[in-house]
Amino acid sequence: MQKLLKWLCSLPILKKLFTPESLAQFFRYIFVGVFCFSIEYTLFIVLRNALSISEILVNVIVYTIIFWLNFLLNKFFSFRSTTNFKRQLFLYGILFFFNLIVGNIFIFSGIRYILVLLTEEGSWAVLYLPKILIMFFIISWNFILYKKVIYK
Repeated sequence: MQKLLKWLCSLPILKKLFTPESLAQFFRYIFVGVFCFSIEYTLFIVLRNALSISEILVNVIVYTIIFWLNFLLNKFFSFRSTTNFKRQLFLYGILFFFNLIVGNIFIFSGIRYILVLLTEEGSWAVLYLPKILIMFFIISWNFILYKKVIYK
């Protein structure tokens, strides 16, 4: 196991990801992510219970609301980028729509479908767990794309 970890850390891409600055960016990114997720999830629960529309539509609405907060906090706080606002916004928008379509519609629906098969339709797992699981996937691929493409 130690040999595998040592080999992984010797890879050029991982060396660049695990510099002190990259780790600081990662921790700021996680902080922003937890903060935005807390707001996003709270809004999801509130709107899901307040509006009589589908969970997917509620998820899309909430995801759209959080767009600007997440973009600005990551740009100025996590990655401390002060240049290329329009380019970064454009690239962030492309990633946003990718996450929206692939992540929040296909993966969210797939997770929800599997949970319906495994549990009851109205159970807590079916109602709320898909949102938590989808965020795990999105957080993983976003950090690398933010660091290497959007806020570089």
